[in-house]
Amino acid sequence: MSKLPKAPLVEVVFELKWDIKIKSDLDDFQYLYGDLYANLKNEFPNRERLTPLEIPFDALINIPVFRFTKNENKYPLIQIGPGVISINTLNEFYVWEDFRENIHKLLDILKDIYPKFQTLKIIPALIYIDFLKFNDSNTTGYNFINQNFNISINSNILNDIDSTISDININTNYQIGTDILSIRINEGKANNSTDGIVLQTKVNGNGQSHDKETLKEWLESAHLLSSKTYKSLIKEDLYNTFN
Repeated sequence: MSKLPKAPLVEVVFELKWDIKIKSDLDDFQYLYGDLYANLKNEFPNRERLTPLEIPFDALINIPVFRFTKNENKYPLIQIGPGVISINTLNEFYVWEDFRENIHKLLDILKDIYPKFQTLKIIPALIYIDFLKFNDSNTTGYNFINQNFNISINSNILNDIDSTISDININTNYQIGTDILSIRINEGKANNSTDGIVLQTKVNGNGQSHDKETLKEWLESAHLLSSKTYKSLIKEDLYNTFN
């Protein structure tokens, strides 16, 4: 099981996006939705619409419209909309090998039911969202990051003014080959009460034609990059508490 036993993980998302350019692309989506459900209903029998019926599909490009879930719990789940499909899961249900297997099954289905799949310019993404709670009520985001992350924030910008950092919101993008690694760090709350840091790491692929095998290869490299980034970002003392 490739997962830290006490990881502060909240959610993991694998997502594919592609352009919807003409009316026939929207028509394709309606067939794709039905065929996808037909192939998934044994494992994901529950389906629900996420958007009001009166909103047309052309106003919902790259927005999930339908959701497929299992009977016993809500996760993992699959969402689909015009030009977007994703698999989402939560920490309690996440095991990398199982998550990867679900993605591989989805890619195999898409290849079989959607002839245009291998000609689309697809942008894949792998997203990890963590919540690291403060260790005491007096901790600030500024102090927590400087103490526990391998980055530092300087609060001495306004030397001649009495000021303190009251909120942290950092977003950094790195170009790595043809991919973009995005790291977002901001203060937030868990269950509207516990203060802490929300950490999102996201690997975005480039918009090019992919077949299912190149997407599977991309997924492996994105997972390795996400894991390496997380280990590099979190200081060893805090990271060891997740084991």
